[in-house]
Amino acid sequence: MKKSLIIATTVLIMASLACSLNVNVPRIDTGDTETLQINENYPDGNEPGDITIEMGGGQLSVQGGAENWLSGNVSYNVPLWNPEVIRRSNSIKVTQETKDKIGLPDDKIINKWDLFLGNHPTNLLITAGAYQGKLDLTGIPLTNLEIRDGASQADIVFNDYNPVQMNDLVYKTGASQINLEGLGYANIDELSFEGGAGSYTLNFDGALQQETRAFVNYGLGDVKIEIPPNTAARIVVEGGLNNVELQGSWNVNGNEYTNNGSGPLLDITVKMGVGNLQLISK
Repeated sequence: MKKSLIIATTVLIMASLACSLNVNVPRIDTGDTETLQINENYPDGNEPGDITIEMGGGQLSVQGGAENWLSGNVSYNVPLWNPEVIRRSNSIKVTQETKDKIGLPDDKIINKWDLFLGNHPTNLLITAGAYQGKLDLTGIPLTNLEIRDGASQADIVFNDYNPVQMNDLVYKTGASQINLEGLGYANIDELSFEGGAGSYTLNFDGALQQETRAFVNYGLGDVKIEIPPNTAARIVVEGGLNNVELQGSWNVNGNEYTNNGSGPLLDITVKMGVGNLQLISK
């Protein structure tokens, strides 16, 4: 009954929003496809450097394996969206100005970013509009990671251990479908995830190297939190109208859910408005 009420409330809210929107979206022109090639050398010294990616809507691929600090290319066919690289001694910014120029294209928009990072400690900041993304961050020495996007569909993957400790992982998104895989490998001190209406999966595969604090805050949607069965975990759920589903062995004490395990503790606080939360231990 409770879950049916949540679903019905969600449908009514979304229908109300849809009926109230009256959007007048400007059209934009496309042209020939242009490509910006990127090939930036490592900074001097071993101190962490900063890489900032600022893109509009489109496709984004990020992975490791670059011979230099940052390489790849950006292909686009909206002349107003020409990106540029701003390089300083210990920082790189690849930026694309699309503010007040986004609209319906006369032809199909191309805005494709294929980027590769090398083996240098890096604070990585990604801001994007509505995009589709595959970020395989395996093996990249990330000291901090922050992602801010609009209505997006993205997979962020760690398949092996981060070579350095990551201080903070911050993800803020809108009405999106986001999948974070292998967060145990990311070697995070603190994680903060904030979402709007959407579907989100936070998978903590990989044995924790240190105690990890995580804060998950979303207003309307479905969230899965997946914990390996041998990971010591404590999850506290706060909020109003919600439904919590359990898979695996959990100890329940009011709004607190614990998973017996060994090693460092994974301590998660979930604040939810209207939606479903699945806690999975497997």
